[in-house]
Amino acid sequence: MVENRRTELYVAETVLQLPCFFPSVSSVVKTNIAPAEYIEFLSFSTQPHFLISAYDVASCGSEDRERIKTALGKSKERGAIILMDSGNYEGYWKKDETWKVDDFHKVAGFWENDLCFCYDNHYPPDSAEAIAEDVVTRVIRDQKCARGVVCPIIHGETRFLPESAKKAAEQLFPLLLAVPERELGEGIIERIQTIKRIRKSLNDLETYFPLHLLGTGDPVSIIAYSMAGADSFDGLEWCQRVIDYETGSQADFQHWDLFRHQTNRELPEDFPHKYSVLMHNLDFYAQFMKQLHNAVKNKDTDTVLQQYTTENQASLLIDVIKQ
Repeated sequence: MVENRRTELYVAETVLQLPCFFPSVSSVVKTNIAPAEYIEFLSFSTQPHFLISAYDVASCGSEDRERIKTALGKSKERGAIILMDSGNYEGYWKKDETWKVDDFHKVAGFWENDLCFCYDNHYPPDSAEAIAEDVVTRVIRDQKCARGVVCPIIHGETRFLPESAKKAAEQLFPLLLAVPERELGEGIIERIQTIKRIRKSLNDLETYFPLHLLGTGDPVSIIAYSMAGADSFDGLEWCQRVIDYETGSQADFQHWDLFRHQTNRELPEDFPHKYSVLMHNLDFYAQFMKQLHNAVKNKDTDTVLQQYTTENQASLLIDVIKQ
């Protein structure tokens, strides 16, 4: 049984501090610019780790693909960690049945990536054992084609997640094991309880396996889920909203003027508004995740949660986490 939590993950000769947040890029939701431009911006801003979608790479035009290739190359030269998603998220929500595993393999095998999520199954079996067997088969298959280390994604009914995660982990020994946040339960309380069960199940094994939550970018959720046992996150909040440094809450993208005084970075006067907002948000997540990392190491996460919530909210969440 694992006794100590990991606060570092070694990926591609780089040390990734845990908990960590991967700003993600996806065409599935309405954002302010196209995926190629977001990836260029992440490279320009020297973001040390981020998530891209294999679907978006394959679906864009030749000019955008060349822009993405150049941006990813520059990021790798700086030592950035590139996490590639299978693209099934985009294919699923866009109802694009033409996106197949062979398409994913072409992207994952050619384009830069250090970590790569498997070509996951959005219609999983109806038992923990069958889910784990399906995931293991997919990871082994995909690893033969991917440049990066392939990590499993566990889909399934909430009640199956702890056991299926454990069964997959004990066979694969993954660097990361991912679960979509939306499948953890209906609200933050139920999701915290599910994360606790998954972490307890994983900790029954002899090795600590970091747990990644797909689609989690809200700062309060990141704190609470980290306290419950999650280690890594990705989300689109950084490019959809404006983050309030003081509360971690999110405002409309056009309200950045109300928060620009919080930005420490000196930006040129003619720096485009949309990029100013994105830089503001990336800087928030950088300092926020460093603060959370230090709190986890020092076992002082209650203080961080209390900073970004009201007294009643913090009390409610802490009671659930410590049950």
